[in-house]
Amino acid sequence: MNILSWNVRGFNDDAKRALHDHCSRFSPILIGILEPKKDVSKVPLHFWKSINVVPIHQNFRSGMSPNIWVLANPLVNISLVSSSTQVVILDCCWSSRTFRATFLHGDCSMVVRRYLWLELLTNVVDNMFFIGDFNAVKGAHERKSDCLPNASACREFCDFIDASGFVESNTSGLFYTWCGRRNLPSHVESVLDRCLFSEGFASMWNSLNTHVHPRIASDHSPIIFQCQENAVPRRRNFKFLDMWLSHPDFHDFMQVSWQAPTNSTCPLYNVMAKIKRFRTELKIWNKQVFGNVDEGISQLQESLTKIQLKIADEGYSDLLFDQEVAAQARIGTLLTRKSNLMQQKSRVRWLKDGDRNTSFFHKSYKMRRKNLTLSQLKIDGVDTFDQDVISSHIVDFFSKLFSEVTTNTVMVQDIQQIVEATVSHKQNESLSCIPEEEEIKAAVFDLASDSAAGPDGFSGTFFQNCWDTIKDDIVVAAKTFFLKNYLPQGLNSNTLILIPKKDVVETVADLRPIVLSNFFLRFFRKLLLLGLVLWLLIM
Repeated sequence: MNILSWNVRGFNDDAKRALHDHCSRFSPILIGILEPKKDVSKVPLHFWKSINVVPIHQNFRSGMSPNIWVLANPLVNISLVSSSTQVVILDCCWSSRTFRATFLHGDCSMVVRRYLWLELLTNVVDNMFFIGDFNAVKGAHERKSDCLPNASACREFCDFIDASGFVESNTSGLFYTWCGRRNLPSHVESVLDRCLFSEGFASMWNSLNTHVHPRIASDHSPIIFQCQENAVPRRRNFKFLDMWLSHPDFHDFMQVSWQAPTNSTCPLYNVMAKIKRFRTELKIWNKQVFGNVDEGISQLQESLTKIQLKIADEGYSDLLFDQEVAAQARIGTLLTRKSNLMQQKSRVRWLKDGDRNTSFFHKSYKMRRKNLTLSQLKIDGVDTFDQDVISSHIVDFFSKLFSEVTTNTVMVQDIQQIVEATVSHKQNESLSCIPEEEEIKAAVFDLASDSAAGPDGFSGTFFQNCWDTIKDDIVVAAKTFFLKNYLPQGLNSNTLILIPKKDVVETVADLRPIVLSNFFLRFFRKLLLLGLVLWLLIM
């Protein structure tokens, strides 16, 4: 679903041609035309039919021409909620999805815009978005000029966004949406046009992105709000959840699973086999014993409601009081687990443990998932939106990159002839000596517990909290590694992650690949590093 908003500053022939081009390429189901400076009836109906939209509404301004037109695909069911000199609000239904669309054109006056902020907050619903020319910036970083923007206006705009609870969409294309060259002594650019959406609206889509197009026939850029359909759910990789540790039966269950023998005689393979088996059993335990946290909270709240209604009807009794206290305590436990789950998913580290902030973590997690989605990519110079095509292109690009054969091969012997040896044979033996149990434990606990997990899904939290159970196998495996100088196949498996090199990703070259390795492998690296640090201290 695509939604277009454009401040045309006069709907002339150039604007009509540009609009026709955008509609033929992106097929928006909703269009907001701002500052058309004429009545919509003055545009021939055959033009609207040519871009597959019909006029829905234009706002009324006493003694002036309308400044907001709303047009829509004929298949969209629309009902008007509110219309004023600065905003048009509509309830829409498209493809079995119901949402509230808001097209706005903020006044140039900060005082008049206050009425706009108030009207928007009055009509907020869960599944809603705002799009248009806000005529306001959040700070100096959104304005390129010799003079700073009005601090009070920026603060009021930021306060409005915070009060609404809405989130600004990721943007691609141009950064500044308006360029002012009219009777100004210097060049000015600002981010005036944008799209904000609610958490409920975000949950309806797989990815959300706003593309800012080049300015044509107006000093404002057309912006297209792109909402990608929820894709077919893919099988998610296993990930150890910290909240499992809070269950009273977890450690007993884990101990029974871990201490069961395996068919492997090699200590390294033995640990890998136990991790794989425990992962399978943990999935079953999560469904059958731990249960769904949200469902548990709902069921306990219903039970608590019945208990409190019974107390109101029958009066106080020790039995009912004990049941109420137990239900409240149980709900508190589940709320803490949910908070821990959301914090782990959101990857927010700067809040202290114990701060619940569940809604904040939940929103951070959802927005992080939306931001990690590539909604479009330039392939051979052409903007591509098809997710399957984008995925195939990325896989092909990095497959060729990593399998490329270079002719400039440097042999180890050549390096040894150039670089002077600084570590003697005796010193090398001390670095490679078998570590003691305390050194192995130090390596495990020195690694960050909440760092991203590798392909096996187990983070440092599992290894550190279950150390008493798994330490014997880990110690034997570590000593075997130093004795045999060998890592089994599969231990060095990694997950390839693409990190954007810049804010706006346009081509695959703007992505930097990094790998996430298993904690069990990182632990061996840490052991070698600690040995090197100890040797340097001795030297």
